[in-house]
Amino acid sequence: MGMRKIGASGGRRIWMRWSRRYGFQLRLTACFVFVTFATAFAGFKAHNTLIWVANGLLLSYLLLAPRWRWPGYLTAGFIGLFVGSELVYPSFVTNLFISLLNIGAVFVSAQVLRKRSNQLPRFSDRGYLIRFLLVAVLAAPVGSGALYVLYMAVRFHSPALQLFELWSICGGLGAAIATPAFVAIFIARFRSAVNWRSDWIYVVLLGAVTIVGFSQFKFPILFLYYPLLILILMRMGLAWAAIGTLFAAAVGTRLTLAGVGPFAALDAAYPGIAAVRIQAFLAAGMFMAYCVSVVIESQKATERRLQEIVARHALVTENSRDAIVISDFAGQRRYFSPAVENLTGWPAEEFRTNRLRDKVHPEDKPGVERTLSKLRAGLESALIEYRLLKRNGESVWVESNLRVFRDPRTGNRAGTLDFIRDITERKHAEQSREFHHSLIHAIHEVSPAGILVVDDRGNAVSINRQFAEVWKVSTPDTPVSLHETVVASDEQLLAQCVDRTKDPEGFLKRVEELYADPDATDWCLVEMKDGRTLERYTTSLRSEGGQYLGRVWFFTDITDRKRAEEELQAAYRTVEALSAIDTVTGLANRRRFDDYLALEWRRAMREGRPISLLLVDVDHFKSFNDTYGHLSGDACLRRIAQSTLDSVKRAGDLVARFGGDEFTVILTDTGSDGALRVANDICESVRNCKLPHQANAKGVVTASVGCASMTPTPGKDTAALIDLADRALYSAKRAGRDMAFSSIGISQ
Repeated sequence: MGMRKIGASGGRRIWMRWSRRYGFQLRLTACFVFVTFATAFAGFKAHNTLIWVANGLLLSYLLLAPRWRWPGYLTAGFIGLFVGSELVYPSFVTNLFISLLNIGAVFVSAQVLRKRSNQLPRFSDRGYLIRFLLVAVLAAPVGSGALYVLYMAVRFHSPALQLFELWSICGGLGAAIATPAFVAIFIARFRSAVNWRSDWIYVVLLGAVTIVGFSQFKFPILFLYYPLLILILMRMGLAWAAIGTLFAAAVGTRLTLAGVGPFAALDAAYPGIAAVRIQAFLAAGMFMAYCVSVVIESQKATERRLQEIVARHALVTENSRDAIVISDFAGQRRYFSPAVENLTGWPAEEFRTNRLRDKVHPEDKPGVERTLSKLRAGLESALIEYRLLKRNGESVWVESNLRVFRDPRTGNRAGTLDFIRDITERKHAEQSREFHHSLIHAIHEVSPAGILVVDDRGNAVSINRQFAEVWKVSTPDTPVSLHETVVASDEQLLAQCVDRTKDPEGFLKRVEELYADPDATDWCLVEMKDGRTLERYTTSLRSEGGQYLGRVWFFTDITDRKRAEEELQAAYRTVEALSAIDTVTGLANRRRFDDYLALEWRRAMREGRPISLLLVDVDHFKSFNDTYGHLSGDACLRRIAQSTLDSVKRAGDLVARFGGDEFTVILTDTGSDGALRVANDICESVRNCKLPHQANAKGVVTASVGCASMTPTPGKDTAALIDLADRALYSAKRAGRDMAFSSIGISQ
């Protein structure tokens, strides 16, 4: 079974591809064959005149085909007309002329009925049907009939009136029968239209009634033809009714022209008139089928519209997040949408015995009852918010949009249509918003900073009172919470503030830069003309989605704080200075010496320059203290410190007390020769002080100096320089004191 299905499916696909490729050629071939057969079947002799189906058949092809395919169908139809005529009545010139007349009539009818290429035949439309009757059934047959009669009269001297009547009536009735019938057949989908298990009997009955009815006239059973035709129409569709009509036309006209049947018995002397009568009979049946089809289609269209309305209603009500409730004024339910259960947790059966208003929170019930009373008294609509009790005991906030509806028959007020929406999240958001507004209000009130909030359009939407006090400007008397109401223009406030700053241009320029850059955050100090200092901080405001909302500014008067900071900095600098000065001599102390030597050592290493260090030691200073006392010793140290300072000329050089009676000198960018000269100057300057010192062989205070010079390189540090200077100092002392000794010549 599965393989058969696959094979059938593959065969259908092959047929579909083949039909798409050669479909037009197939339709042209079918058009030629059908027109040829219809022409040959009908014949051209007056006493054998049948329904002229060929024109109606060809017209149906043109009405259903795009206009750019008409040349192909007209060519195939013309050849079919001519070949069919030759088969019945060989007369080349006459058949050629008649074929041209028929093609012209069909083409004119198609031009009028198919004004636009995408317009399809609509025989159920009144305007289209009237045009079809006037053009295809009347005008085209009459016009072509007149030319036909003229030709026959000139060439064969045939009776004009009889030929004109037969041509016009047969052509018009043929078009009236064949065109709607073939259009219905061509556009029908026969696969799914018929249930043959139950409907085959109607086809058999119609065929039997047609054959028996047109074969004799003793039993008038043709009156069953119309009911059976309508029955087939209703059961099987318009296409099968059209096929039945064409079958009746073929059988009836042949039998009637053969002198058999009720229409032949009415006027046996004029078989052509009998053919006209049967054509009228069949045309009436065809148009009756179309009329019934119009009624059926209209009914089906109405049913489809109703079904669509019902489907849309179900789609809306069953998928709507809003619960829909229809009830009368007594509160009795008429309709509850499925969303009611999703909203409350109560099934629809619960409200068969209880009213929805019984589930209203007790605190909100009086307000709901008052609103319902107003609606009963004449109010047309109302919008209220309240809480509904859910099945699990929780409550949900809802918004109820109530509207009064009226009875469509009486027009009286019948009840309410209630759209109930869950607004719990909105309520929570509103409560959160109120909380944040209260929080902002508190911040505005207690903040020592002046706060200004500006929206994205440059409007000041919030200003606290401290802002006016900080800037000493006048501001609008507004609430101190964020809101959408514009309270002032930022340009007006800015104009007042700019003039109070020391640098108005710089202040204004920076403000404009910050407004131009929504992502910018800035902190700075603003100097005021009145001597005050303001601290300014600003940042942008954005929504949760990142949308720029505006900018907030904070201004704080920090004048007192800045003054206190400056005093503290001054005190700190004083303490720092004191911590780096020797209290006895006023020179830099050992801490300052270590820091400065490390700094200059790194600089000399970076620049590749020499640095020198002098160690100065007072000769026999312990004996001086023992002889003259410590106070005199301190005075002696101060005189030697001053002498050393006088000997050092450059501002970048440092003189410091190294410890006890030792001093040190840091000489930057100085080699050994320069260092030795400065050392000798120090020795001479100390000697020239002529401070008495009886324990010294020279009778005055003298000093010895050790000199060390180095160009710092990686791997060496300041300790090496100090060690060289110390060794040079001891060399000077061993050599007799009161001299300077260089580290040159000392092993390093």
